[in-house]
Amino acid sequence: MTLRNKHLIAYATSMVALILCQLLFYTQPFQRLSDFHTDVYYTLISQIICMGAIPFLTLLALNRGKVLPELKLMRYKPPRDKRSCFLLAVGLMLLITPFTMTFNALTNLFFSIVGYKRSYPVGMIYLGAGDFFLMIFLTALLPAIFEEFTHRGLLLSGLENRGSELSAVVVSAMMFGLMHENPAQLFYAFFGGLVFGVAVIKTDSIIPAMCAHFANNAVSVILDFSVQRQNPFGVWYSKFFGAGDVLSVAITVAVLGFSVYGVVKLLQYISRKAPKPISERKLFGVVTLDSFKPDGRATLKDNAFLIAVIVSEGLLSLSLLAWGIGR
Repeated sequence: MTLRNKHLIAYATSMVALILCQLLFYTQPFQRLSDFHTDVYYTLISQIICMGAIPFLTLLALNRGKVLPELKLMRYKPPRDKRSCFLLAVGLMLLITPFTMTFNALTNLFFSIVGYKRSYPVGMIYLGAGDFFLMIFLTALLPAIFEEFTHRGLLLSGLENRGSELSAVVVSAMMFGLMHENPAQLFYAFFGGLVFGVAVIKTDSIIPAMCAHFANNAVSVILDFSVQRQNPFGVWYSKFFGAGDVLSVAITVAVLGFSVYGVVKLLQYISRKAPKPISERKLFGVVTLDSFKPDGRATLKDNAFLIAVIVSEGLLSLSLLAWGIGR
């Protein structure tokens, strides 16, 4: 069995478990839980079990108990260039803040115009600092560990086998977007997946992606908390990014453009520090990746599990979008 097959099978088991978990939380017994308990239980199960224990144990079984070599292939190891890796991790954590703030504002504005009502997961009502740190743990720390394990670890390395860096980055980003099963997060997560994937490949380490992922989700928690509690930062954010008028939208677009430009420049700098690709091709014309396929092209059999996941998650996402607009 090829490395690609093993990794895609483990990834597919993770996503099937995640879909079943999502459907389970729509059943009657879980509808009786409070919004708070629903959010907590769903996050713990989906992250630790569906995207942690299940794919890890599947990979362990496919490798007959040997997993350390696979973890190195998934870039759980010291970076190629520690200085560049540190610079990229810190830079992404800083630049992700304005990106998250502005993209959230534009997404909320767009879905309010089309009439989409967010259906799941439910929002947290912050009653104090304890709730804030709990949400940092649930929605920032856990995803930075387990979602990165499945997507920039397991899936990305699997797609590179009998594939290219370019295709691996794009497909893993697409799957990362679909995994959220939330139309409001689809394009946002896809862009983040592209950035995280390039960061992992160029540094040969998963550390920058984990750091940036944590920062991105932590900023979202800080925004929700600040707006709900109406502290000075929340009032300022609502005034400049949440008003929905022409000036607010203009400021939001300008800040978003600045953050995207900064991320692109940072990735280009790191690309120049990394080994030169064998066969160059640029992602959206800005970041150079390898388009060479050393092991040949993947067959339909190689991609069978991935295609099944794409169809399942795509249909569920479309169903949730139609439900959110129609209900």
